[in-house]
Amino acid sequence: MKVLVADDTKSMRMLISLTVQQVGHEVIEACNGAEAVAACKENNIDLIVMDAEMPEVDGFEATKAIREYMDDDWIPLIFLSVHSEDDYIQKALDNGADVYLRKPINSVELQGQIKALSRIADMRHKLFELNQELQTVNRVLESQAKVDGLTQIANRRTFDERIKIELARCFRNKVPITLMLCDIDCFKQYNDTYGHLAGDTCLKKVAKTLESKFSRATDLVARYGGEEFVILLPESEEEISFKMANDMLDMVRELRIPHKSSKAADHITISVGLVTLRGEENVTPAEAIERADGALYKAKETGRNQVLKASDM
Repeated sequence: MKVLVADDTKSMRMLISLTVQQVGHEVIEACNGAEAVAACKENNIDLIVMDAEMPEVDGFEATKAIREYMDDDWIPLIFLSVHSEDDYIQKALDNGADVYLRKPINSVELQGQIKALSRIADMRHKLFELNQELQTVNRVLESQAKVDGLTQIANRRTFDERIKIELARCFRNKVPITLMLCDIDCFKQYNDTYGHLAGDTCLKKVAKTLESKFSRATDLVARYGGEEFVILLPESEEEISFKMANDMLDMVRELRIPHKSSKAADHITISVGLVTLRGEENVTPAEAIERADGALYKAKETGRNQVLKASDM
């Protein structure tokens, strides 16, 4: 345990420090209130033994400053003074002292208080560790809530949140945004032919392939549901997006996942509906999805294994 000993008298600091060291704790010394406050900011202090009367910044001011700086992270504090008046003791406690001891110091009494308050310090450390663990768990849960459990790419919830933000930014900044809806062709037949475990493996491979194509920090590839995926490309023009979509189709074909029951090819393929929205259009997420879905439906209706732009319909 690190114990801060703050006293302007060298002999008193030595006496208190020795007492602290005798019960097995490390000592950090300060000769006035300003040094005491600085020591608390620079070190991970577990317990403070503070003199009331010190030059520059006295014990009352230093205690108040430390409490304000530490906020809700409470450090046990022993206040020392020659005064025995009730109002003086009350003032010390009101300013944040946990224990008030009169000078001259009784070493046995001081050691007893240090041992008692060290239990609070131990509990503080345990609470800190539990809080760190809780934050880690919360970060993991938050991450899991945004990721599709099977494919490990973004999930529908993440997409729903992002599209609202990106459409608003598109309209505000008058920049284009492209939305693609993708569907694995004849996936029901794939599951019927090869089984659902093979279907899950196929979904994972396709998902990672789509995600690998779009690497900008602002791009989003998400599982929309079942065998459908959605891709959001902020500040992406239609022709550039169209070329990227066709490159993506090639990448899926190159996986060469056999699909003897497909009406589109002898391997897994995808169909894509693409819509590029202009900044001048204040389009809702539902309207954007409806346009992309219309293009996707037409792409599947006219042979699958292709990209169709909503602007061509």
